[in-house]
Amino acid sequence: MIKLFAWSLVVIAVALTLSLVLGFPQDPGYLLIAFGSNAFETSLFALLVAACVIYAVVKLLFLLLGALNPWRLVNAGRRLKARRRANAKSSTVQGILDLVRGDWQSSLKLLGKGLNEDDASVLTALAGAHAAERAGDVQAALSWLDKGLEAFPEAAATINTLRAEILLRAERLDDCVSVLQTLNSNSPSDTNLLRLLHRVYFKLEDWAALERLLPPLKKFKALPAGQLQGLEDSLVLASISQSSSQSSNTPGAVEKLTALWKKAQASQRENPELVAAYAQALLQSGDAEGARRALEKALMKRWDAQTVLCYGALEFGAQLANKQLLKAESWQRSRPNDAALLLTLARLSLRCELWGKAREYYATTLGLESNAAAYVEYAGLLKALGLDEEAEAATREALAGTGLALPVPQRAVVGKD
Repeated sequence: MIKLFAWSLVVIAVALTLSLVLGFPQDPGYLLIAFGSNAFETSLFALLVAACVIYAVVKLLFLLLGALNPWRLVNAGRRLKARRRANAKSSTVQGILDLVRGDWQSSLKLLGKGLNEDDASVLTALAGAHAAERAGDVQAALSWLDKGLEAFPEAAATINTLRAEILLRAERLDDCVSVLQTLNSNSPSDTNLLRLLHRVYFKLEDWAALERLLPPLKKFKALPAGQLQGLEDSLVLASISQSSSQSSNTPGAVEKLTALWKKAQASQRENPELVAAYAQALLQSGDAEGARRALEKALMKRWDAQTVLCYGALEFGAQLANKQLLKAESWQRSRPNDAALLLTLARLSLRCELWGKAREYYATTLGLESNAAAYVEYAGLLKALGLDEEAEAATREALAGTGLALPVPQRAVVGKD
């Protein structure tokens, strides 16, 4: 508009100057244009004024077209969109930085701005879910993932994997299993999904599901060898425990336990924890002789202190206790200084009511190794034998063996309470 005003002033000034200098008012001149039967007649002054006006109008039109140029509008729109993208990107970046710093609320606010833009990425939704979970709002974290899934359906696998992890950490195990099973059906070789399924099934103690999961875990090497072995041991232990609790003292219980034990690997049949569980299950099912033989067989293959202690700790009955004592004494000839075996001999001697022999074994055991439980048992034996002073001394040794320095009241103030 300023340019238009300037041009108007120039046209008016030129017209006035020509009028004054050339004296158009006194002698305006004459112009005749003929073309066939048509003719155009005017004065030079009018022609000059008309030419100036036409020029001004044409110039004004060009100025208006320039101001309303659609390409300029398009470029302005592009610049605005680019500026909005830059702002959204800046909000997302700053939101992620706040997430790393632990400012969850600021992160959520900034990431929310970034997610509403057209060019937002799935990373914005994932970061928002992390921030909401860290802020303690699991439902908000899941809502972020829902928004991300709606906006980026092509990233469904990644989004739902994070959903499963959040549900697992929130102890919403049933929901977690549902999500993971759907994902696993689409990607059965995904080792990350297999590891997550292993974790959630273990928390649920769903041993049947873990047994079905074991082959793919092995096939795709989803877990280290040691962890896989631990899982296999846990499955055997769970099978024994479940079978024992369901069929204890019922017909066929022992046969079922024996069949389970035969299915176990050779190394598992030497595992002290599994051997002890199997022997205890047999004992609960009424097969004390089978339990004794299972422990003795395991000790023949692999000598282990835990198995030896189990041999003396389980109550097989007075008749078998004599057989156990004779067997344990045969082991002692080749292992005279085995503290676990000596403690087992002391306990078996008690079961056989051989008080003097039990006392000797306890004394020998405690001379080799300080054991609080053995001291307590020894003190009980001494007290039953009427040796009160020695029993008190053994009790003090037992307390000292716990390693606890607990305060006791002074004798002078004992009667005040």
